[in-house]
Amino acid sequence: MGYMNNFNGYEKRERKFLNWYINLKSEHKLEEESAIGSYERNDFVMLSGRTYVMGEIKIRTFEWDKYPTAVLELDKVEALVDKFQSYHQMGQTNKLYYYAVYPKSRTILIFDIMTSPGTLTYEWCPITTAKDKGYKWKAMMNYKLKDAIKINY
Repeated sequence: MGYMNNFNGYEKRERKFLNWYINLKSEHKLEEESAIGSYERNDFVMLSGRTYVMGEIKIRTFEWDKYPTAVLELDKVEALVDKFQSYHQMGQTNKLYYYAVYPKSRTILIFDIMTSPGTLTYEWCPITTAKDKGYKWKAMMNYKLKDAIKINY
């Protein structure tokens, strides 16, 4: 029960950010939002003007510039790209974004997963951040901070 509560807590924080972000601009219209606890591949799809944006949100607990890259598990990136294919076929301008949110710094870094160069590394990481279940080697995609769209809020 504790794991699900922690996992759901992370997802609730992501949805709170999403609701805030969607309301920043009148052209943002939420099309899909994954249910908390659903383990869906992506967190949301919004229509921004005429562009569909599929997004994955990660709330980070440290300063945005503590590390030279923002990371996402390779498995997650592959699952997102796979699901995004139907949106990409609908229009070449549709986007697949990774939102790295740093509340301590009041900074959002947005990476275009389809065009941002990434570096593959293998890292000894927690099996999950929602509960202490040990560590394992994971394939990680590293995106350079300089390649992000940076928003201070």
